[in-house]
Amino acid sequence: MIRVGTIKASRLGLTWAALLCVITAGAAHGQIEPIGPATDYVRFEATAVPDSVRPGYDLKVVLDAYIDAPWKMYALDETLPETNGPRPFGVTTEWALPEGLSVVGVEQSTPKEGLDTNFDLTLLWFYERARFVYTVAVASDLAAGTYGLPGEVRFQICNDDRGICLPLAAIPFEASVVVDPDCLVQEGDVSVECTGDEAELDALLGAVSQPDEEQPSSSSDRPRRGAASGGLFGFFLLAIGAGLATLLTPCVFPMIPLTVSYFTKHADDRPTALRMASVFGLSIVALFTGLGLLMAVLVGAAGAQTIAANPWVNLFIAAVLIAFALSLLGLYELRLPNSLLNYANRQSNERAGYLGVLFMGLTLTLVSFSCTAPFVGGLLAAAAGGTWLFPLVGMIGFSTAFAAPFVLLAIFPNALNRLPSAGGWMNAFKVVLGFVELAAAIKFISNADLVWGWGLLSRPLAIAMTIVIFLVAGTYLLGKLRLPHEPVLETVGVGRLMGAMGFFAISLYMIPGLLGAPLNALDAFLPPRQGTDISLLSQSAMATAGLDDEAWFVDDVDGALAEGRSVGRPVLVDFTGYTCTNCREMEANVFPRQPVQQRFESEFVLLRLYTDGLDLGPDLQRYQLGLTGTVALPTYAIVDADTGRMVTGESGIMSVEEFTEFLDDGVAMWRENRDIAAR
Repeated sequence: MIRVGTIKASRLGLTWAALLCVITAGAAHGQIEPIGPATDYVRFEATAVPDSVRPGYDLKVVLDAYIDAPWKMYALDETLPETNGPRPFGVTTEWALPEGLSVVGVEQSTPKEGLDTNFDLTLLWFYERARFVYTVAVASDLAAGTYGLPGEVRFQICNDDRGICLPLAAIPFEASVVVDPDCLVQEGDVSVECTGDEAELDALLGAVSQPDEEQPSSSSDRPRRGAASGGLFGFFLLAIGAGLATLLTPCVFPMIPLTVSYFTKHADDRPTALRMASVFGLSIVALFTGLGLLMAVLVGAAGAQTIAANPWVNLFIAAVLIAFALSLLGLYELRLPNSLLNYANRQSNERAGYLGVLFMGLTLTLVSFSCTAPFVGGLLAAAAGGTWLFPLVGMIGFSTAFAAPFVLLAIFPNALNRLPSAGGWMNAFKVVLGFVELAAAIKFISNADLVWGWGLLSRPLAIAMTIVIFLVAGTYLLGKLRLPHEPVLETVGVGRLMGAMGFFAISLYMIPGLLGAPLNALDAFLPPRQGTDISLLSQSAMATAGLDDEAWFVDDVDGALAEGRSVGRPVLVDFTGYTCTNCREMEANVFPRQPVQQRFESEFVLLRLYTDGLDLGPDLQRYQLGLTGTVALPTYAIVDADTGRMVTGESGIMSVEEFTEFLDDGVAMWRENRDIAAR
């Protein structure tokens, strides 16, 4: 008879907590603040020179532009070259002058000139400051009085750091002038008539110059896109949190007991243990930081994401997880080759010991890197934006937090020995972790299957395999299933009971998923639903649930833009990935909701781009980086079909309310830009 005891509840409770953390790891993703409209980065001031003039003479309207770094604004439209291909919008002005006033000429301050990488043309542009001087003729019969000089300036800006050009924007302005037939101006000791000649054009234009540096660094207080938008300290804290969370991933957790066992032999020699633990921790920090910066140089921002999405890498991770799982289940024992052990035993001096520690640090870094690739990819995206300090500090924070528990366990390896061993909880913990790793391997096998497009591991099959694994794990915790060399379990602790209930609860919760029911957050870790899957949902219900993939253009940018131009709608681009868990979370639990579906159907042309595919993935990833300035997944961009440029964008997981607000704001901005361009 199995009796329910009260001891050891917290220990196996920790096992279940670890399982929940593994299930939910990676579900959160920091949102990236979208770049605002061009009017957020440029402001204009208009002044009449002189402020009083006699009828029949000219005056100057000086229009000063202030441009936030590192944005650049293109020069007067008539100074830009004509071309049959794409070219930027130069500065143009629409006036609404009173009768008797007319613009007869315009000049600009000296711009920069060079090859523009956004359009592959030699162009003129301004950084930080620009001045446009308009000559306004005053009719000789214009009545005396104060006249407004209203107008609207249209312009376009680009950010070379991110390869982003914002849509054409317009800002109204107004100056005023006093028309006085008796106007006098003081020149020295003499009063002369106001003729406007005192407004020397060269002096006005020469007062504004371009900065010496080609691309000034950003001096704006406005937060930048990406993880860096929270400041360096906030980014550092984010990196530390990610490093601690990574400890619960299947790639890392099994390495903890291996590390403890390596340092156990130094437990009685505290100075040696302290030195070796410090070297071990520093080696992890140095390897992660160096590896991150090396990846930034060699493969760019998308490197880590590309490696993590590689099907062979996913199969390798699955094989490693299965190997660890079978070892934890007791099928065999993983150990170093005898030759390597004998070599290590022959090392009698400290240098050899330190080399062994460095080797362990290298092994841990390489084994765990695949599980840390999504965060490393975000750091490298910051590096691609020119902010090398952020990936450096981020990787240091990440690796320090990641290494800290290993160092502490290395210094105090006997801490585990002080825990009570009654009930075999440690062996149960190991076995349960083996079941969890078997379930985790299904995810990586599914990733490879999706990238290759084989369709062998369907959603129902993945659910069935997971249910079986969790049912077996729950049965094991209740003592109904014993592994070889395990004693008969006479007492079931509260921890075992709670853990078994948790496994059974998840198994029961997943059963409706076999017949097509949504599983909410768990859908993010399962293969996507397909029309060929067995389902209790009707076709109309499936369409309402967001399963109608026919509404989406897939990996076809030109087709989606052409459709957008044809129907007069913006294009919603879903940058997603076959192996992206957060993307699956959004597509399974946000897209099917009625408010989102209504906007999809009535406002947008839908485009889905898989940036981790084998054939088109690299090209689509470069397109994403050029369009949005990030390779983070998921990323959503609303694109003007006429210009092909992004109106607004957002990265990360959002709630239904946040996503619908993003869609509504994007449509409003798109309509505003279209109205401006049509004037």
